[in-house]
Amino acid sequence: MGLGKTLTTLAIIVGSLDRALDFAIERTREPPETWHKTVPSKTTLVVVPSSLLLDSWMAEVEKHIKHNTIRVYRYHGSSKRIGISDLLSNDIVLTTYATVAAEFCRGQSLLNRINWYRLVLDEAHTIRNAATKQFRAMQSITAHIRWCLTGTPIQNSLDDLGALVEFLRVPILDDRKTFRNHIIKPVISGKSARFKNLRRLLEILCLRRTKSLLKLPEPNVHTHMLDLSKAESEAYRDFGESCRHAIDLAISGHSLKKANHHIIRTILDMRLFCNDGPKAFDRKKGLSGLPADPEQALSYLQTCGKAACAQCHCEVQSVNQAGDRSSGTLTVCEHLICGECLPAYEADLDDDTKEGRSICPICGLGWARDSFLRKSVVQTTHTPIDLSKAPTKLKLLLSNLQYQSPNDKCVVFSFWKRTLDLVAEGLEILKVPFLRIHGSIPSAKRAKILADFERPTSARVLLVTFGTGGVGINKLMVANLIHILEPQWNPSVESQAIGRILRLGQEKSVKIVRYIMKNTVEEVSLASAHKASTLSMLLLGGSITTASETATCSRRFWLNGER
Repeated sequence: MGLGKTLTTLAIIVGSLDRALDFAIERTREPPETWHKTVPSKTTLVVVPSSLLLDSWMAEVEKHIKHNTIRVYRYHGSSKRIGISDLLSNDIVLTTYATVAAEFCRGQSLLNRINWYRLVLDEAHTIRNAATKQFRAMQSITAHIRWCLTGTPIQNSLDDLGALVEFLRVPILDDRKTFRNHIIKPVISGKSARFKNLRRLLEILCLRRTKSLLKLPEPNVHTHMLDLSKAESEAYRDFGESCRHAIDLAISGHSLKKANHHIIRTILDMRLFCNDGPKAFDRKKGLSGLPADPEQALSYLQTCGKAACAQCHCEVQSVNQAGDRSSGTLTVCEHLICGECLPAYEADLDDDTKEGRSICPICGLGWARDSFLRKSVVQTTHTPIDLSKAPTKLKLLLSNLQYQSPNDKCVVFSFWKRTLDLVAEGLEILKVPFLRIHGSIPSAKRAKILADFERPTSARVLLVTFGTGGVGINKLMVANLIHILEPQWNPSVESQAIGRILRLGQEKSVKIVRYIMKNTVEEVSLASAHKASTLSMLLLGGSITTASETATCSRRFWLNGER
């Protein structure tokens, strides 16, 4: 997260060009039957989460490596139409997880026909779920050397680290059962020496860079703990009571799925309430109860641990991001499809029609072709915001932005575009200049906005969604003030976003401002971030034996604030 992983990797690649060439020559001299159907190569394959990071890697190459020293190729989109010999003439090939996974699922990947000298996974925690096709796609690639680059190797549990160890093919421990017996079980045993094996493993595997090592300025962190207004408190309490009743009915009926659904929807709505006020309670649903708005639906799926492409099972971190093939699209029948798989999915829709309707190739349901992909919910009637009656959190944020020092530049992060819509409207009323990037803005225009933000005379406020700004944007170091409007379900999402500003090369003192509503789901989430994996198991039934225990524990935790 801004600590020099990309630069270190490029230095290693440039420093080993001769060894890489020797590897390819020596392996090529061996009998072809020993190649295991792969062509030996001098090339390093770098896999990144999104097309934005492809741009970032290209920019780093141009910045740090002398022109014409190495050849770099982007294997993405239309650029995938290339012969194997032309591809192997490059020193670095850049591609995305979605591209690798989609080609793996189709069984026609050029990447799998090559024995790469080095395989590098950027943001390697992307493959933390070893049960997905995305993980299997990365495992299927043949390489002499394997690297994982990540600032967050453990996001939810030690199983995340186990997936990386398996990808790296660490002898003995690349077996999942062995890893669990010798690494995970000792840690959860509670014994005094429970971390011994884990520390020994990390000492051997990890090349770690910390902010203290790089002497980055220590950020000043301030958290606003805010009280709900009287009206907000009554609305929040009334909604909580209605949700408790629905959950209790589901528990009494022993419906685990229904109880969990109510709990997760309640968490989502209560989180939105803390930002947007009572208007956040939008109970519009799709077929199986997903929120009608794709952005809220993605938040729901992320909470469930199900935010993955229905075709290739790659992780989807954003929806409806224009020009980003790693972003997802939600269908009316509630399948999440990544941008890499979307063209093939749409082709299948066109190929199979019945009574003038397109048939989903996944579930078989039929819909009108022009309404198959779910669009963002647009308010048909809009009441202009009254700042005197604005939500408590919004009032404080707008005040802070209005009166911030003219020497400061700030970035405001929120998961929800609809929250930033309210912020933008408030800033317009206050006549505070601002810039904004979100998923529906094309990549070229997004780059122009970021370039404008870098100019000293431009607007001093930038509004960014976590899905857009958390990964792949390296031009935010002009900012020195970060506003985080809500705690994230996965704390690493915050870390990634902060890392866009607090990173190698940052010379300013950075301040981080968080906004938390007291006696709400936000306070519980903040206090219990370190329990994220336990919470996930509670909500999804992973460690609880009965439906009643699962829902009851979750109900107490989230609705009563019990810790």
